[in-house]
Amino acid sequence: MLSETICQEAVQELYPRLLLSVLCHLYWVIEQRSPQKMVVYTKEGSPGGKSKPFDPTGCALEVVKLVFKAAAYDEVVVYASEHQCWELLSSPKSYYIGIMDLTSGIVKNCEPFILHRIVSHVRNLLYSSDDHQKVMARTFYVQLLWHSSVAKIIGQDFVGDLIRWIKEPNLIMKEIGLRGISNLALHPGNSEILQSLVPLLRDLLNNEVRVAVQAVKTLRNIIYHGQGEDTKVVFCNISRQLRPLINDERDQVRISAISALSYMLRRIFKLKPGSFVRKEVFTFLVPLLLSIQDNNIEVVKACGGTLTEWTHVLGWSSLTETFRHTTLSDHIQVVGETCKFLVGQHKYHQLGDLLFQSFGFLKRPQPFLRAAAVNFIGLTTKSINMNCIHDDDVQLIRHALECVKNDPRDAIKVIANAILKKIDEDVKIQGSYASRLSQISSNFLRGFGIKTRKRKKHLFRTVKREIDIDENH
Repeated sequence: MLSETICQEAVQELYPRLLLSVLCHLYWVIEQRSPQKMVVYTKEGSPGGKSKPFDPTGCALEVVKLVFKAAAYDEVVVYASEHQCWELLSSPKSYYIGIMDLTSGIVKNCEPFILHRIVSHVRNLLYSSDDHQKVMARTFYVQLLWHSSVAKIIGQDFVGDLIRWIKEPNLIMKEIGLRGISNLALHPGNSEILQSLVPLLRDLLNNEVRVAVQAVKTLRNIIYHGQGEDTKVVFCNISRQLRPLINDERDQVRISAISALSYMLRRIFKLKPGSFVRKEVFTFLVPLLLSIQDNNIEVVKACGGTLTEWTHVLGWSSLTETFRHTTLSDHIQVVGETCKFLVGQHKYHQLGDLLFQSFGFLKRPQPFLRAAAVNFIGLTTKSINMNCIHDDDVQLIRHALECVKNDPRDAIKVIANAILKKIDEDVKIQGSYASRLSQISSNFLRGFGIKTRKRKKHLFRTVKREIDIDENH
């Protein structure tokens, strides 16, 4: 029927309602988990009979496609094919993701008045007693907010519903609610009310993978599209929860967090951050330099792009080109060049903060992070004249590396022991040379009645307190 030209006018009239009906039917079909090919009938009179196979899911999907074509929206079918929507719609677990992507195709290719007609139909199903209808309707509703005209009509009146969905125990509902807030954040005028939701969103960053990823993207949109100086405050409020996600063991979360940070930093740079905000941004350097040592090319590329934005905010233009074109073949070299640059700045307390931050990663359960932290410490200390560093500071570095001398991973043990040996040799050789030189200088200056005093630099601001704490433990 849908294939016939004579039905097109009727389909266009019934388009939104008919579309929702066939999508609900599709959900019902895939939940039956029928075999992909069932024998429907055997033709009588033929030798041995002739079987006709029938695929219920494939048939239901074909009906969905025909509704779009009969309504003259072939572009939606093309978009859905390019974004693997049909595959997603074929499984109960990914059905709602397929609806999300399919709705994106509708938003891109259908006129606003059609979108408003769909909104009016799905609105009545948002709190349906039928879970199939409820999931489909809510997914449709939040993704339609991607279009500015729909967001303008629904607007802030819908925020209360989104908050309720986020607070539901069902993870799919949480993700759908977050997607709605993320889409609302794209449109001017919603900035203030959405920024007030940041504490709620921040608590979802440690959730299940898809919820955590969507929470990250939602916060990214709130900051990237945020209006006014409060955007910088919002960034500082979430940085403590966002920072650990840069080194999360789940690839999806890690890549999302790194990419989201890139957008946030771009926005922060445009808002001309002060010293307090730059100090907060500075704390992301070590997590990024550790993750850039990953062997996942997507992670390395994301880190390179984010570190490029990081240099803009900090004003460290000398490192911009170093990070801009980072690849898997030179990412360790990039870390080495960065460590040399940091040492060359002669900002010892700043360098000490970075080293001290890296010590925390030496006790992480992921071997990759322990290895990356050891590598960072080694490349940094390699460029420092250890004889110029206060003995307590050298001892703190040694104490941190002692923790991984017996690491279960041989590669980490080898690197840690090599760094410790190098530090001991440098201190011993340079100490002996400096002692002789100091004696000659002292004798020379003493002849003129000038007193000499040897001063070493502190790396760590709280080195004594931290050593005391360790000794107490």
